Amino acid sequence: MTQSPNTPPHTRAERPRIPNFKRFLITGAVLGFIVGAAISIMGDEVQGYTTTTGALYIGALGAFLGTGLAGVLGILLDRSGRDQP
Repeated sequence: MTQSPNTPPHTRAERPRIPNFKRFLITGAVLGFIVGAAISIMGDEVQGYTTTTGALYIGALGAFLGTGLAGVLGILLDRSGRDQP
């Protein structure tokens, strides 16, 4: 099948690229936990808590914050991808 020079080539309609939210949230949680645990281990010792306990508590807080930031980033990327006409 040859196309005549006057007909435009067949193209597929482009769908907007949508971020994979599951990957964004999991990556944010893992990175947040790692950063929180590293900050806890490098910081001063707190009386009444072991280093492991402090790393887990601050790591969990970091995972919570990292998940929230990753979710906001995913939403912003999703909205910017859908705004194109």
